[in-house]
Amino acid sequence: MKIKKFISAVTLIAYSLCVVPTIAHASDTDPKITTLRKGQLAPYSGTLFNTPAAAQLQVDLKFTKATCKIQTDRQIGLIKSELQLDIDLLTARLQSQEMLHTDILLIKNDQIKFLEGYSLERKWHESNEFWLVSGLVAGIVVTAIAGWSLGQASR
Repeated sequence: MKIKKFISAVTLIAYSLCVVPTIAHASDTDPKITTLRKGQLAPYSGTLFNTPAAAQLQVDLKFTKATCKIQTDRQIGLIKSELQLDIDLLTARLQSQEMLHTDILLIKNDQIKFLEGYSLERKWHESNEFWLVSGLVAGIVVTAIAGWSLGQASR
């Protein structure tokens, strides 16, 4: 039993020694700002900062500009990325529409040429049938004249 009481007492003492300095020390690090008025014990009237408050103020002043720049650069980067995405999507859409337009025009032009070939009448002297019939008639006429000539020559 005595050993347990001894260990408990040592533990309590060690715990007290660890906690008490931290509590006393923690109150010194809290930033405090105090306003002084004329007549109070101070070298001048104004606002008095303890060391942690002054350090916090200096850090805030030093890094406020940098923090603001980082945040604005981040926002500008995000907006630029969104706008670049919009530009890329619209460019791709434009290219696909241009390709579709070109393909449709080619198909339509081919269809027009095909239909023109069958629908437009040729002049009578440009048709193949005319030349076929003309050749046949000319051949018959030449044959008939040759036969008549041979008949006349043999008499």
